[in-house]
Amino acid sequence: MQKAGYLPVAAFTLPENCWLKNYFISQKARQEEFLKKYAGNKTIEDLIGFMRHEEELYSKYKRYYGYVFYIGKRI
Repeated sequence: MQKAGYLPVAAFTLPENCWLKNYFISQKARQEEFLKKYAGNKTIEDLIGFMRHEEELYSKYKRYYGYVFYIGKRI
């Protein structure tokens, strides 16, 4: 950040409820709709499989990783 000309002024991690409520839970219905709309499409099936795997990894390892947002002020 500093090499890019910014001074760090704050940072925060995305809370668990954002992952669950606003991302994974809201995705489930859309995934099913997408699979129905593109039934038999291997690319779509692989994409949804990857998304579901991501949720499994998060559930298993959420204590060890997450998103951190950094706020910087231009120097």
